[in-house]
Amino acid sequence: MDDSAVYLMTSNAAYRLVDGEGIQGFRLDLGIGPVLTGTSFVFWSNGVIWRAPKEGGPARELAKFPHQLQYFVSSGEALAWVDQSDDGQYTIQTLEGGKPRVLLASTGEIRALDMIGDAVYFVQRPSDDSWRVGFVQRDGREPQYAVTKKGRAPAQLTGSDGIYYFDLDKKRIVKLSLDLRQEDVQLTDLVCSPIQASTRIYCGCVEGLFDVSKETHQPRVLVHNRPGSITSITSNSKAVAWLVDVGADQLAVDLLPASDVD
Repeated sequence: MDDSAVYLMTSNAAYRLVDGEGIQGFRLDLGIGPVLTGTSFVFWSNGVIWRAPKEGGPARELAKFPHQLQYFVSSGEALAWVDQSDDGQYTIQTLEGGKPRVLLASTGEIRALDMIGDAVYFVQRPSDDSWRVGFVQRDGREPQYAVTKKGRAPAQLTGSDGIYYFDLDKKRIVKLSLDLRQEDVQLTDLVCSPIQASTRIYCGCVEGLFDVSKETHQPRVLVHNRPGSITSITSNSKAVAWLVDVGADQLAVDLLPASDVD
């Protein structure tokens, strides 16, 4: 999502969706794990990382990368991605001078990446029943970690003023400060998966779409009993949009302007 449109990326095309206008589509081999930067779609295809303008136009090669990576994250025009090698090692990588550079290597699983500025936040699983949130800077400084926890690891990290995640074992929304030194519970007893945070915290669940105020921590129903399951949420100060699985090979993109949310 940007200030003017919502973008939907599938394995072989990208779509630009503007409320009240026709759908604009671009045929692209986006494959698995593409991302939208400030100006472009970035994706991997046939041993190359590509960038294609989000307004349409030919893709341009950014760098060689020999095998399928897991997925990208972005902040502005900055990029990072998570990869798993044939021997099982996980790495977080970025581009520097047109070449991939490893920021972090781990024998434990790396998942749930989020990028804020030049910092890449992630969930690391040192063992099957433990996990911790960490971050690494693109300038190569040593990674920093929050305390190690037991139980099921978060599926997502989100946010820009802090790191938000849903603690499935305790059914609570948690916020970590950007330095990972402070942890605050935002709300308990509300399922929030998928979760997404911008000006507010947005929660998908079986019942529909909810939001949570960052100031009062009070939840509110936005959409109730909409057929289908919510699989992804995006938002900014102008609107919230979400992807709904409405049936076999059928998806819908729903949108609420901020005026309707408020």
